[in-house]
Amino acid sequence: MKFGTILPHIGPLAAGPDALDSLLSVAQKTEALGFDSLWVGDHVVIPTSIKPRYPYNDTGEFPLPAEAALLEPLTVLGFLTGVTRRVRLGPSVLVLPHRNPIVTAKMFASLDVLSRGRIIFGAGIGWMEEEISLLGAPFKRRGALSDEYLRAMRELWTNPDPHFEGEFCRFSGIKCEPKPLQNPLPIWIGGHSARAMRRIVEFGDGWIAVPKSLAVFQDGMALLREAADRGGRDLNDIEIMIGLLRTTSVDEFIEAMKPYQDLGYDSFMVPLPFWGADLQSVLGLMDDFADKVGLQPV
Repeated sequence: MKFGTILPHIGPLAAGPDALDSLLSVAQKTEALGFDSLWVGDHVVIPTSIKPRYPYNDTGEFPLPAEAALLEPLTVLGFLTGVTRRVRLGPSVLVLPHRNPIVTAKMFASLDVLSRGRIIFGAGIGWMEEEISLLGAPFKRRGALSDEYLRAMRELWTNPDPHFEGEFCRFSGIKCEPKPLQNPLPIWIGGHSARAMRRIVEFGDGWIAVPKSLAVFQDGMALLREAADRGGRDLNDIEIMIGLLRTTSVDEFIEAMKPYQDLGYDSFMVPLPFWGADLQSVLGLMDDFADKVGLQPV
């Protein structure tokens, strides 16, 4: 079994003079308890009015208030590379339209070098129209833009003389060094639509699934199998991590995990920091979870 968890870089533990110590405590305990991976979410700002439905709960309401503390995720990943040694690190997921792809490629190559090859590039197209538009990307074309950005970044990560001509991005006559230590840098894609599954098959080494139910997950797997068949990919080469973000306690998560385990899935993202009101309660929940699932301390 592999378990990842989420760093509380959003919310009360991300604010004030104690934020650094709080994030350091959670990051180092994640590693010490034997978790496999540590993830950060991606928002830059939270609009005060949001029209699109939030896709990961039943109400459609975004669960964070606009005034919530929100540390920029790539800055946080840079911090994590220096205070951990083993655990894999990544965004779940980076919203591709938020950032220039050349700058993003450079940042993730740098993160992979500084982490000694522990970065996973989790990526998606985003859903919050107000934020994506504010940051300068065409919301209705974010899928095509994201695909192009992934191609451009892969070119920068792999080609010693990168060249790219696209609708949204173009470059030539440049060097972009150093390359990531991992070759290829693993790309894990988020989303549940048919187009997201095609994106996984074309670009991805993994799927970050955040299903509302087992049935929704199984529908997504059917779409992924179809896309893999069309694209000539072996489904066994695609890692699948299941984020049961709708759970609210250790015991509820363990129960929610069982049907997926029965189907043979063994990689899960645990939203532990969502369940604790303060640092000590979060750390206690981490101990409780590790004990109940049999994580082996490192």
